[in-house]
Amino acid sequence: MLYDDYNREERALCSHLFRLLHEKLVTDCYNSPLSRVLQFLPIQGSQFSYHGVKIFAEVALIRDAYFARKPNVREFMDKVVDRIASQEGITEYRRYSELPSPLNDPDETHPKKIGYKSKKLSVGLTKAELAIYGCLQGMFNAKPDLAITIDNKLIVYEAKFTAPFNAAQLDRTKKIADVWANELFEDLGFDEKPQVVVSTIGAKASKPEPDLDWETVFEIQKNFYPTNDRTYIAFESASRLLQSPK
Repeated sequence: MLYDDYNREERALCSHLFRLLHEKLVTDCYNSPLSRVLQFLPIQGSQFSYHGVKIFAEVALIRDAYFARKPNVREFMDKVVDRIASQEGITEYRRYSELPSPLNDPDETHPKKIGYKSKKLSVGLTKAELAIYGCLQGMFNAKPDLAITIDNKLIVYEAKFTAPFNAAQLDRTKKIADVWANELFEDLGFDEKPQVVVSTIGAKASKPEPDLDWETVFEIQKNFYPTNDRTYIAFESASRLLQSPK
């Protein structure tokens, strides 16, 4: 299939990686693809007991948690706004519950439109508040590529195929993971705040160099799939594409 030879979407590769990471988790987790991928985390000396392993793809946890709590979202949103304010070093602001209506009415205003709607309705938000709710909008729009819960760790991955990594995107991912760990750890099955690890997956030649490269993923999956398997074919084609002249 020719499409495999020119598909440049990391989303497609992450779908195959999601499948790969589930192999052997029940029968032999210590020799699973997941165990091999975890060796490339940007932390040293971690030993895993494989307690509470869950793998998520294109994770929109803040958005999903918001809709799960509707219509009683104010307490949750106040916590998220407080966390963002702390991340941005802002001390003077109104929490979500303190905003004028309809900005804090979930039936009237989606959280990612608070800044836009405040201007449209001439509802005065301070510069600091616009910064906070601008960050909130970004968090509602963003979907980190993969997330893994294991033991006391929350591992969040950003993946690129042929594109370079974006420092601003990685910074936003770290802040999103911080919100998950502090305000939504129970939703993820943790008893207490987990350690957050943000990691990258990309081409070996990417700048900056990723923690885990697709070429290594291709070598890992060779041990689990035959050559006529769709995941094998997709990774082989991706590896060949990465080696071809730009």
